[in-house]
Amino acid sequence: MKKAETGLARQHAGRFRRGHAGSKILAQALLCAALLLMPAPGRADFGTIRRVVNGTAYTLEQSELAVGVLSPVQYGLLDELTIATHPVLDLLLTPNVALKGKVYDGPVALSLNATYIETFLTSARKTFPGTLSFYSMLTVPIGRAVSLTAQGGYNLDVSPVSHGVMFGLNASFLLGPSDLIQIAVQDQWYSAGQGFRIPTAVVSYSHAWYRLRVSVGVAAGRFPLQIGDGGLRVLNLPVYPVIDVWWLL
Repeated sequence: MKKAETGLARQHAGRFRRGHAGSKILAQALLCAALLLMPAPGRADFGTIRRVVNGTAYTLEQSELAVGVLSPVQYGLLDELTIATHPVLDLLLTPNVALKGKVYDGPVALSLNATYIETFLTSARKTFPGTLSFYSMLTVPIGRAVSLTAQGGYNLDVSPVSHGVMFGLNASFLLGPSDLIQIAVQDQWYSAGQGFRIPTAVVSYSHAWYRLRVSVGVAAGRFPLQIGDGGLRVLNLPVYPVIDVWWLL
């Protein structure tokens, strides 16, 4: 009888230990989730207009990381240097990288930027189109809630080679600590008789919720969409939705 009771006790003890271990793992997972979702000082909203990085000459602070579902991953190597890449494009044999270096931050902000993108997907013509860009951005803050940004620079299209310039304007408006509206217009001009491309305009609204940011908007311009397995048919869309969710860590 005692042996049976001892066996039952051992079984209950084993179940308790397993249940206790599972509860401990669950508690640790919930704690990690709470730490990731809880508001962090200075990161619960956009702050001032000088903390708005996208579309301006401002950069992330050192070690800050911005991770989005559709937008590129951005990382602050230094307070004045931000690097970005789009992992989805990298996986699709389209390497890309962008560098933004803030060289002046006073009454205005000035940054020097370099971007590279090229696709190595299968091409019937054995060409791999891509673009290398060098451009500057000048941001003029107006108070704590508004900024105007002008950008311009050089574009080099590869395979086939073509030279051009790019230029654009961006206006950012903070409606409150957590609400941001941005309006951007950009165009390009290429030599060899190509002239101006169709300009692109984007209007977006972003809301900050703790570390989470949600952006919605619409882009107008020319957006080619390949149809079919061979991609022989191309449909040019005049408007395109802008939707993204990203975290500032």
